[in-house]
Amino acid sequence: MSFFGILATSARTKGVPMADEPKINPQNGQKVDGPQEKNPSPMAAAVGSLRGGVDAIRRVREASRQHASVKGQVRELSQRLEQDRAELSHREDIERHYGSIVSEQKAESSDANRSLNDANVRLKRIGQDCSKLESELSAMRDEHEESLRPYRELMESTKGRSDDAARSLSDAKRAVKTADQQVADAAKRREQRIAAANKAVDNAQDRIRRVESELANLKADPDTSASALSKMQSELTAEQTHLSTARSEVTRVTDECQRLVDNAQTHLWTQKQSLEVIERQANEAKREATGRREEYESLYNAAMDQEKALSDKIAAKKDEQAQAEKDAQAAQKRIAVAQDVLDEANDIHNTPERTIALRQSIQEGEQQLEQLKGNEGQLAESEKSLRAKTRGQRYLVFGVVALLIAIVAVVVWLLTHR
Repeated sequence: MSFFGILATSARTKGVPMADEPKINPQNGQKVDGPQEKNPSPMAAAVGSLRGGVDAIRRVREASRQHASVKGQVRELSQRLEQDRAELSHREDIERHYGSIVSEQKAESSDANRSLNDANVRLKRIGQDCSKLESELSAMRDEHEESLRPYRELMESTKGRSDDAARSLSDAKRAVKTADQQVADAAKRREQRIAAANKAVDNAQDRIRRVESELANLKADPDTSASALSKMQSELTAEQTHLSTARSEVTRVTDECQRLVDNAQTHLWTQKQSLEVIERQANEAKREATGRREEYESLYNAAMDQEKALSDKIAAKKDEQAQAEKDAQAAQKRIAVAQDVLDEANDIHNTPERTIALRQSIQEGEQQLEQLKGNEGQLAESEKSLRAKTRGQRYLVFGVVALLIAIVAVVVWLLTHR
């Protein structure tokens, strides 16, 4: 069977009227008189079915658009009526209480004006107080600077002297340490040199004993010649001379080294004496500097306490000023609100025709809303009926479209998978 034969058979199955069947008006479902084609070809039947389906889709969309349009009009009109009713209720409420509103808002405005005047008076007084206190604070700071300057300069000068004395004390301590090391070095060199001199004496004595022993041996030997005895005797005399010289050297070295040690000890004692004097001067300078610093700090702290007390007063006045400004702003806002309420009440009271016109507009709107709601119901029912009557025709078109998409997909797949 051909594609159009299948399409014609599908149309009959779905209830789509064929060309040889009586034509039905989709608007009212009535038969349409006219010549009927007999025994149409499958292609003609298929084309007629598609045309009927496309037309059915168009008519359903148009019915849906008209329904949605009327539904939107109902919604917009309902919202406008709700706003108008609220405005009418507000105007009627103000008109009923017009006298009391005027009285209350005038009283509120008068009270707010009194509050505003009071806030402005306070602002002026507080501003004057702040200016006076700030002038006093500036004068106090100048006075404190002038009175504290001599004490600050005295503190700085005594601190300078104390620092100088501390540096001198450090130098003196290093000098004492150096002198003490010099004493130790001199004593060590004395012991070394005396030990060396005594060693020379001991060596000379040892040589003398050896020479005397050899001389005694030569004298005991009868065969010893006179020249040998004379030579040995001369050797003994020389060694005795060396011994005398060594002993003299011991005395000289001892005396010389002792003088060096004594000089070093004297220098150490002198440095220690200087250290004591410098240390005493440094301590005195430090005590003076500490006293001057404590004196200045005491006076400075007292001055700062006085300035802080005055600054606290200024800060308190600033807080009062800020509160007065807030009170003035609040009073101005109350005046503006009362005036707005009064202006609105006067406007409503002086324009009763607008209230009447609004009331009439609401009545007309309510009538129009009822009519629109009736139209909306009719259009909704018409759309529902049309959808039910043309369901088969529309589904046929959707099926054909789906079939064509499937065919195209198959062709594309075959072409791409060769």
